[in-house]
Amino acid sequence: MLEFRPEPLVVSSVSGLLPEGERDRRVALTSFHSQVKESHVPMQEVVCYECGMTSKVPAAALSANCQHCQAHLNMADVEIRPGSEQLSIRTLGDVTVPPETTLSRLSVVCRNMEISGRVSGSFRCTRALVVNESVQIENLQAARLVVSKGTEVVITKNAQVEAANIYGRLTGVLRSSGVVKIYGSGEVNGLIFAADVVMEPGAVYNRDNLS
Repeated sequence: MLEFRPEPLVVSSVSGLLPEGERDRRVALTSFHSQVKESHVPMQEVVCYECGMTSKVPAAALSANCQHCQAHLNMADVEIRPGSEQLSIRTLGDVTVPPETTLSRLSVVCRNMEISGRVSGSFRCTRALVVNESVQIENLQAARLVVSKGTEVVITKNAQVEAANIYGRLTGVLRSSGVVKIYGSGEVNGLIFAADVVMEPGAVYNRDNLS
């Protein structure tokens, strides 16, 4: 049987360097950098709930640090369960209060918040606050307030929104930079300061009934 012996690579010196032609050939065979695209981590812009400045953070992150004030930013969604003792919540995610939950003196800063339990406190939402159960609000700041049918919202101090949809009952003073719409099932007892107030047939607006 014939014995196969690969031809040895002969170099003209003992410097340890390959001949130029052989070096180029091997580099061409093993270099794929021109075909590989750089990978980019998806980013998102978030507004710090401490300093109000905008930072860019990984879109999949559950927490990060503000690039300006170095505050720790929680970006996870939060569900406040019955019996919870956590009265202060700060997150860039969404907050949910399920039915059968009763809490007072709650303080929440979040993106969206949906309340289906009986709570009271202060809320700051960069997007929407949806109220499905009667609540008492001390201070409110939100892009949109939605008061569901059959629900009563009592505002004891300040409420500033960009827009509001009232299907239930609202008592207190509401300030809006946009449109407040009172639907046929809606009732407002108090004062509305807004760019425009739209009332459907059947809607009630009692300006003098502020208690």
